[in-house]
Amino acid sequence: MGLSKEDSGPDFKFDGSNWEDLDRLISLAKFEFLQVDEYDDNPVRRCAYLAQRFTGPALDWVSQLYASSPASFENFDAFIVAVKEAFGVEANNITALRRGALDALRWNANVPVFFAEFDRLTFSLGITGHATKIAMVQAKLPASLKSELARQALDFANYDTMRERLNTMWALDPTRDKGATSTKKSRCGSCGKKGHLAADCKAKN
Repeated sequence: MGLSKEDSGPDFKFDGSNWEDLDRLISLAKFEFLQVDEYDDNPVRRCAYLAQRFTGPALDWVSQLYASSPASFENFDAFIVAVKEAFGVEANNITALRRGALDALRWNANVPVFFAEFDRLTFSLGITGHATKIAMVQAKLPASLKSELARQALDFANYDTMRERLNTMWALDPTRDKGATSTKKSRCGSCGKKGHLAADCKAKN
């Protein structure tokens, strides 16, 4: 197992800015060398496996590091520290980055997707209070949904209850798929133009 298996790698890479993917790649670099009967704890191979998943500025940086200090690849944990320091994703910056991602999170018409991301970010930030999470979700709700909750006189004290209710409302909404289909223009199979189907095509053959 190891570097010769090109097709076993992930379909994403670290370019220096996608800090969350970096931790995922680090985990994969650790898992890559776990085998059923033996444990390959070769730090150079692990570092090389991870470095192969770098692209853009991150690849430039790791190439320069290896050229100037090959010994940096001999300690996997130290290598990770160096990578995170180089791209500002040390532990003391992660909280700020995650908080920024949570603040930037917008309400998604696909409600389960919104809550999956919201729960992931709040969990990673240690935000567990029901009142706090409810207030954060309410601040992201569109005006129409706030009005509907007010009309139904729904006032939540439990975050899980709120999430379940909003997911149910989404699942039962007969118009929930119309937004996606209305913005997607059809393409004619006869003339190739968008906006109509072949059956409605007025172009002359």
